[in-house]
Amino acid sequence: MPAFVASSVSATPVRRHHWGRWLIGLLAFGALSLWGLLTFWLDPWLQRQAEQRVYTASQGRYRLHIGKLRTRLWPLGAEAHALHLRTVASTPDSGRLPRLELALGRVAVRGVSWGALLRRAEVPVDSIVLDSVAVGLQHLPAARSSSPLYAQLPVAGLRVGRLAVRHLHGSLGPAHRPTLQAGETSLIVADVRLSAAAAADSGRIGYAAAVTGQTRGLAVQVPGHTVRVGRLQLSSVLGHLLLDSLLLHPAQPINHRRSQTMRVSLVVPRLQLIGLDGPRLARQDFRADTLLVKSPRLALTLPAQKPPSLHTVLAAYLRSCRLGALVVTNGRVQVAGTELAPAVAGVELVGSGFQVLPRLGPPTDMYYARRWHLQTGKATATLDAPYYHMSWQNMQADTRAGSLRLHAVSVLPTLSVEGLARRKGHQAAHVSARFPAVWLSGFSFPAAVNQGELRAAVLGVQGAHITTRSDGRFPGNPRISSVTPEALGRLPFRFAVNQLRLRQASLTMLYRAPRHAAPGILQITRFASTLRNLSNDPARMSAARPLTGEASGWLQGQGRAQLTLQANLLDPAGRHALRGTFYSTPLAMLNSMTVPTLGLDVRSGQVHQIDFRMTLDQQAARGTMWGRYTNLKMQRLNRQNRPGVLHRLQTSVINGVFIRDNNPRRPGAELEPGTILSNRQRRFSVFSLWRQGLVSGLLNSAGVPKGLSKKLSEGQ
Repeated sequence: MPAFVASSVSATPVRRHHWGRWLIGLLAFGALSLWGLLTFWLDPWLQRQAEQRVYTASQGRYRLHIGKLRTRLWPLGAEAHALHLRTVASTPDSGRLPRLELALGRVAVRGVSWGALLRRAEVPVDSIVLDSVAVGLQHLPAARSSSPLYAQLPVAGLRVGRLAVRHLHGSLGPAHRPTLQAGETSLIVADVRLSAAAAADSGRIGYAAAVTGQTRGLAVQVPGHTVRVGRLQLSSVLGHLLLDSLLLHPAQPINHRRSQTMRVSLVVPRLQLIGLDGPRLARQDFRADTLLVKSPRLALTLPAQKPPSLHTVLAAYLRSCRLGALVVTNGRVQVAGTELAPAVAGVELVGSGFQVLPRLGPPTDMYYARRWHLQTGKATATLDAPYYHMSWQNMQADTRAGSLRLHAVSVLPTLSVEGLARRKGHQAAHVSARFPAVWLSGFSFPAAVNQGELRAAVLGVQGAHITTRSDGRFPGNPRISSVTPEALGRLPFRFAVNQLRLRQASLTMLYRAPRHAAPGILQITRFASTLRNLSNDPARMSAARPLTGEASGWLQGQGRAQLTLQANLLDPAGRHALRGTFYSTPLAMLNSMTVPTLGLDVRSGQVHQIDFRMTLDQQAARGTMWGRYTNLKMQRLNRQNRPGVLHRLQTSVINGVFIRDNNPRRPGAELEPGTILSNRQRRFSVFSLWRQGLVSGLLNSAGVPKGLSKKLSEGQ
C-alpha cells in the first residue's frame, strides 16, 4: 500500500462545533429571562412604585390601584388595565388636591423614544390612549406653580403624536349637585407638544395642533340656570362646533315677577358655529365665520336691574371677539316682566360684521353688528295693560336700506266701552285701529339703538281704519290729556321725521250721550294727510321752523273738507294754528251725530262752502268762520228723539229768533262771519278743542249769539 494512502487512513477525524444552536438557545434563554423579569419582577415592581408614588405625593390623600400592568422595552411602551384612583383621607390642602374618584379601563402608551429619554431631550411618543374613563372631581385643583407645564417636566419636552380618550363619563362638583356632567365622550388630540417652542406657536391650540371631540348628555350648572346639550361635536381642523338639542332651563319659572337677574328659557334644536379659529381662541381671541341657530324657542323674564353689557361680561375672558354673521331661522321669542309682554313668531334674522371686543369709543354699530336684516311672522303685545292688545302679521327690517315695514297691524281693546270706563272709573277712549301697512324709510337704526332716537325720512300709514267709542254716562277723565302738541314735544325720547304720510284712512267716532242709548256717529272717509318736520329736536323745531301739514277727507261720506296745520311742538303753551274749508254738502249729514247726542235735527240746509281760521293754545280756541249756506232749518227733539210740545216751541224760537236761514241772507248781501271762541278743558284731547272751535263758529255764523254758541260748544 502506498505511504500516502496509509497515512490518510490512519489520520484522526475532525470534530464539528454547533455554534448556531448555542446562539439560538442563548437568545431564547435571554428572551425567556427578560419575559420572566418583566412579568414577575419589573412589571409588578413598576406597578407597586406607581401606586406608592401616588400615595406619597398626595400625602395619603389618594390611593391608586392598578389591576394589571404590562411594559414593552422595544419599542418602549406600557399598557395598564383596571386603574382605580380614589380619595382615602382628608388633607388641609384640599384646594390643590380636591376629592377625586377615577376609574380607567385601559391606558396604553406606544412608541416612546429610548434615545431621547436617555438624553433627557424632547421625548417623542407615538400615541397615548385612555379607554373607558369614569371621573368624579369635586372642583378643579388650584394651580401649584406659575411656571408653564413644559417647564415642570423632567425632560426638555414631550411630543405625543396622538392622544385619544374614549368612552369618558365624568362630573365636576358636589356629588348631589354636580356643576358639570358629561355622558359618552370621546376626544382626539393630534400632535401634542409640551415645549417652549410649542407654547410660542400661534398656530396651535394650547400645545396641540388639532382637537376633535364629541360628547353626549352634557349638563352644566350656571347661576340660576341649567344648560343641557344632547350632543356636542368639535373639530378644530374644520373649524366647526355643533350643538344638538341645546336647552337652557331657569331654576325659577318664566313669569311677570322680576328677580335681580334675568331668567331665560331657551330650546335650540341645532346650533352650529362655522369657521371657528381654534388657535386664536386659545389666545383669548374669538374669530368665527358664521353662527347658525335653527328654530330657537326663547322665553325670558327681564331682571329688576339692568344686567351688564355683553362686552363687559366677555372682557373677563377674551381680548377680542369677532363674528362674520349670525343667522337665526324660524325663531320664537316671548318676553315677560314688562307690561308690553311681547311675543314674536317666525323670526328670520341675519346679522353681519360683529365686533363685540374691543370696544373703541362711542358705538356706531347696532348691537355689535354693522348690518341686520329681520323678518318676523305674527307678533303680539299688550298696550296700556291690560286694556289693549296689539299685533301684526309680519315685519321686515333692513338696517342698511334704512327700512322698516309692518303689515296687518291692529290695536284692539280687551274690554267693552262700558267695561273700560267702569274699570278706569271715568270716560275713556275706546279705540280700535287697523293698519294694513305701516312703514319707515330713511330710518336711522344706529340712532334708535345707540341714542334711543327716532329719525326717519318718511313714516307712512296706508289704509288705516280707526274707530273710537266713548260713554258720556261716566265722569270725565280727571287727568290732563296727553293727546296735545305740547305733550308730543315732551315725549321722553328724541324724534325727527321729515314726513308723515297717511293715505286712504277712515275715522269713525261714536259717542253714547246720557240722553239716549243710541250712539252718535261721525265718520271721515278717504282721509289723507301729510305732516312735515315732525320733531321735538330743538335743532329742527321752533316757531320759525314749525310742523306744517295738510289733510283732506270726506265728512259722513258726503262733504269734502281740507285742513292745514301749523304747530311748534316745543311751545309750552301748546300754540298752534288750524285753517280749512268745507265744500258743498247737505247739513242733514250731521244728524247721525246731533240727533242722539244733542236732540237736534237738521231738517234742511245746504252748505256751499265754509272757510275758517283759528288759533289754539292751552286756554282756548279763537278765530273766525265764514259759512255760506242756504235754507237752514232745525228741530229740537225729546229723549225719544221726537218733537214734543215744548220742543216744538223751542224749535220755533230757534228758527225764528236765532237761526239765519241763509248766509248771506239774500243774494248780493255780505256774508256774516262767525266768531270762533271756546275755552279748552285740558282733560280732553286737542281734537276735542278743534271740534269745540268749529261748533262755536258754526253756531255763531248761523245766528246764535256769541256767548251762547261758546257755552253750547263747551258742553259738547
